[in-house]
Amino acid sequence: MTWKSHSTSSSKASSLFGLDEDDKSNILVYRYRSGGKALEVSTQHDLCKSLDSDPNLPFIRVTKKKIPRGNSRLDIRMEDLLSPDDVEKHKDKIIPDWSVANVGLPSGPYWKRLLFDSYPELYIVSKSATATPEGSQNNSPENSQHVTPSTTFPLEHHSQPRSA
Repeated sequence: MTWKSHSTSSSKASSLFGLDEDDKSNILVYRYRSGGKALEVSTQHDLCKSLDSDPNLPFIRVTKKKIPRGNSRLDIRMEDLLSPDDVEKHKDKIIPDWSVANVGLPSGPYWKRLLFDSYPELYIVSKSATATPEGSQNNSPENSQHVTPSTTFPLEHHSQPRSA
């Protein structure tokens, strides 16, 4: 008798963002506001590893944007940084067609996209101001840290007598 084992994802980033941690084919990655000047050629496997090692994983978003064949530049809009649920939730606050970045495709991926239909999507990694529900296991009010004046200001400062 042969047992089929189903491998489970050991990567938290893989399960959060729908990435295939076993896929080692090349992808294009844009890290919004990371200080990098160019798109990275990476793999979903390497992207999962780098995201898993990031302590800010609950505050990271990974979205995908289709790369039109023949385009050498790609306009990144505000809605490209958000999940479809967030776009729907904040549709009244999003300025339509508001460009946050314009990136050029590297020469190699541009030609591979044009000739061989490689690199169909751009993976956009960005940071969020708040943890996403899927990104944080401890984001419920019961598990949050409640800040009070007694925890903000140490008691030893309050116990000293004031001089007049």
